[in-house]
Amino acid sequence: MKKRTVFLFTTVIMVLSTFWKGYPIEARELQHDTTAAKQLEFIRRNLTGLQEMKFSDARQYFEVSLKDLTELEKNYAGTHEALEATFYKGTVYIQFKSYDKAVHQLDTVLKQEGLNENFKARALYFKTQALIGKGDLEAAKKTVVELRKIEPRAANAFKDQLNNIARVGMEAPTFKEADITGKLIDLAEYKGNITIIYFWATWCDPCIQEFPKVKKIYYDFKGKGIRFIGVSLDDDIRDVQGFVQHEGVEWPQIFDGKRWDGKLPSLYFVQAIPTLFVLDREGRIRYIGNDTKSISRIAATLLTESAEVPLFR
Repeated sequence: MKKRTVFLFTTVIMVLSTFWKGYPIEARELQHDTTAAKQLEFIRRNLTGLQEMKFSDARQYFEVSLKDLTELEKNYAGTHEALEATFYKGTVYIQFKSYDKAVHQLDTVLKQEGLNENFKARALYFKTQALIGKGDLEAAKKTVVELRKIEPRAANAFKDQLNNIARVGMEAPTFKEADITGKLIDLAEYKGNITIIYFWATWCDPCIQEFPKVKKIYYDFKGKGIRFIGVSLDDDIRDVQGFVQHEGVEWPQIFDGKRWDGKLPSLYFVQAIPTLFVLDREGRIRYIGNDTKSISRIAATLLTESAEVPLFR
């Protein structure tokens, strides 16, 4: 069953084969080491081989790869292969949703003197992914501007996401839809509260993995002026009903069985899940992403801010 959620190494292969196939990645100030190159190629092949596995099944192998990449960095410090290991660590951290660590690794690569444009473009591409993941929208936009100077096709891969980012600060599209119990959910009636709209599906491994954190946000703010609405992209309503019952989910769930072609994913231009929208009391979008720490911080601040406080960026 095809999942539209962006998984790291599927993206890696797309990036390497479509945008930069056949182009070397070099840093002129660094020397190559033959032994390190062989080790790096072995790690790279192992990572590529994980692309068809569910993240929950592949997690331990990713952890081993991170350890191997760190050892390579240490043992061959100052070589081109060590810098490549740093790059790959950044991409793996994205898979783990450790976005701050990913940005740190990729910035380390970007600071290297003599980096050729191909290597720089790859680092900028994945740095943009990490920044979008953590909700640092302004930094993501600036990074894409830099990427566009080098590789416009790679920058265009973020077109849809950037269109989505541009909607931060705008009024959220309104809707009236029945939830899985038949109750009408009218977004207009949620004004006056902070509202979190959660796009997800039971077939989405990252959604299930992150669900306990989302559930914690709900209970942390329950009864304090923050309300939740779930939007399921599942194929079968029984999957949603079963999960909601098993997990004791208290917030309403909207379902239409059309996946990405559903009314709300299309209305909100959702391109990957999990994705959460945080709306302020006036119904303006103040955050789009899936960084639960940022969502908690923003939600807490929105509860205390006045209407004149600048928008989150």
